[in-house]
Amino acid sequence: MDLTPKEIYHTVRRLQTLIETERSSWEYTSLSLAERADYWRRGFLSRAAVLYDFERYDPRSYLTDYERFVKTRGINGRFGIALDDKLLFHRVMDGFEDRLPKLYGIIEEGTFRPIAGPGEARGRARPATEWVEETIEPGETRVLKWVIGGGGHNVLVLSRTDDGWRLDGEAISRGELYERLRDLDEYVVTGFAEQAAYADELFSGSANTLRLVTMWNPEEDEPFVARGIHRIGTRETAPMDNWSRGGLGAEIDLATGELGEAVTFPFDGELVRHESHPDTGTRIEGTTIPGWERIREGLLEMAETVPYLPYAGWDLVVTAEGKFEVVEANGYPGVKSLQVHRPLLLDGRIRRFYTAHGVR
Repeated sequence: MDLTPKEIYHTVRRLQTLIETERSSWEYTSLSLAERADYWRRGFLSRAAVLYDFERYDPRSYLTDYERFVKTRGINGRFGIALDDKLLFHRVMDGFEDRLPKLYGIIEEGTFRPIAGPGEARGRARPATEWVEETIEPGETRVLKWVIGGGGHNVLVLSRTDDGWRLDGEAISRGELYERLRDLDEYVVTGFAEQAAYADELFSGSANTLRLVTMWNPEEDEPFVARGIHRIGTRETAPMDNWSRGGLGAEIDLATGELGEAVTFPFDGELVRHESHPDTGTRIEGTTIPGWERIREGLLEMAETVPYLPYAGWDLVVTAEGKFEVVEANGYPGVKSLQVHRPLLLDGRIRRFYTAHGVR
């Protein structure tokens, strides 16, 4: 099939990303060049030698790095921006305000511009420094993050205390905070999702999110939850919980909401598995997400309203039994944290989905 110039451009860019990722993870393994070349031939980066259990599972049951980096990005087509743009995402999902953090506005070149919700009067634009002083009370927290971008990068957690300000959990002077705020551009400002007690017990230093991937089943014309993990922060990653930055990832039993053992990313070339949290000692394996069935069905209800987005990764915080807030979504979800427990393509529905979209 002939590609258009635009498709050629994007394919080349994705291949460049694949190459850059291989270079950045070169030291994860001690493979020889010939061994690495064998992995490349099969579509994997050399890190797959550590991440995946090729002795137990057929390599063909894994979604390859080439398929993920190059092919899955196009599944949602032109509509994918509705997930990747955090401001637009709020508008697309405005029928589920109870399942989204409150949207306050955006910061452009240091200026805060409020965004009014239904029935609300829009406030005035003003310096972000002025806005935080006048609207954030002691004990309150706001989240500031790039309008487009993910992976925990460029996310700021701003809290006001009786004594001053904290940014990403660290005390910051008013002068330093003002300097940071003046430099911000294209940031969205939302409320902070307070996690349920069970997640706080796992690790209270971060918002411990669920990453759930939904896919659209064309045979039944409805979405299904394909795979899910519970990410849990550590002292090293706080206040974030990102697995690729050192957090824990425990697979979720989609039928019961029970967590399996947690795994950390193999920065030193070896996967480490945890039945309990290494910092808090709280048991992870066997923990059940409270109200899991309602959470799963609530997310599917959201996914069902956007059939033009057949592939989505949802990051959500469980706020109470059966309740949650979606803090972010994307149409290009990573798979290594999902497949580190077992291959995606062991599930026939998942395999058929990727095949239908020309990925596999």
